[in-house]
Amino acid sequence: MRFKIKLEVAIGPEADILIDADFKKLMQITVNLIGNAVKFTPDGGLVRIAAKKTAEDFVEISVSDTGIGIKPEHYGMLFKPFTQLGGSYKKEFEGTGLGLALTKKLVELHKGHIWFESEAGRGSTFTFTVPVKQEAYHT
Repeated sequence: MRFKIKLEVAIGPEADILIDADFKKLMQITVNLIGNAVKFTPDGGLVRIAAKKTAEDFVEISVSDTGIGIKPEHYGMLFKPFTQLGGSYKKEFEGTGLGLALTKKLVELHKGHIWFESEAGRGSTFTFTVPVKQEAYHT
């Protein structure tokens, strides 16, 4: 299957810093979020990955898409294990309902936070934080 989706990457110069994260777990987090963005974005859409350093010594990474978005009545279901959104989401898009639940747990294991913003029919942005490696300031 081929996708015709535009990919943008925007990494602020201040985000060029060491982070305190397990490589494999960080890869799982980003693969889950990017995979969802691609899965729910139709041909001709946009997926954007951005990173910046926050004032609180965290790196904030976001994955945005111009996909189908999420209806407000489904917000509370997003990070629950084995839960998939009902209606047409379930019929059209396959999955186990574990991706976002696992992603949230992995972010929290890193002492970070994850949240989202979405509008049905216009897309979603999932953002998470991971701490900056403190030794980076002393090298």
